[in-house]
Amino acid sequence: MAHRGGNFDDDDVMTAEPFANPARSLDEQLTETWDQLARAVLDGKHEWHLPVVSTIGLDGRPEARSVVLRAVDPAARILTFNSDRRSRKQGELEANEFMAWTFYERRDRVQLRISGPTTVHVDDEIADKAWLDTALSSRRCYMAPHAPSSRLESWNPNLPDGLLTSSPKQAASEAGRAQFMTVRTRIDRLERLELHHDGHLRACWRWDDQGLIDRSWMAP
Repeated sequence: MAHRGGNFDDDDVMTAEPFANPARSLDEQLTETWDQLARAVLDGKHEWHLPVVSTIGLDGRPEARSVVLRAVDPAARILTFNSDRRSRKQGELEANEFMAWTFYERRDRVQLRISGPTTVHVDDEIADKAWLDTALSSRRCYMAPHAPSSRLESWNPNLPDGLLTSSPKQAASEAGRAQFMTVRTRIDRLERLELHHDGHLRACWRWDDQGLIDRSWMAP
């Protein structure tokens, strides 16, 4: 049986049996992808729970950072994370709406590369709902006295006084709402790569406003 996870070596390659099902359909792969993304929202130990998102900085340089995957909507093809509105992401996405997401799961060696136009929600119903769904322990981060990436004269945990090791009360946590935003990418391209000894699987799906426009195998 094909080796899943761990390090490859020459003995593995020589003794590995052929991959039992190298031609899983594109539909099956896409369904599995949505299922795993939905699971990653709920399971903090799932490796897709902490993807890397990338933007183009206002100085033209690429910017990448890890975020927490907060919601997945397969029907609408939307991925969501939350952020501090004082961060650079808002300005970057206002200047260039496209964001890329990268996920990697080590056990089964599956990589996702996802991109699409992205919207920032600050003072609307989408942001209000996301805020209501935000745990008190996470709300504490939006009560930080300093904007993310601010230059500091000395180390500072950038947490509210008295909340270094505890969560705020519900009423007090509302002070963080003014700094809160939620970010949503509508996927127009998804690429999946699975690594196997005896033949990698790589495929791509593309959508427009009317729906799926292309799906194909790709050379690994």
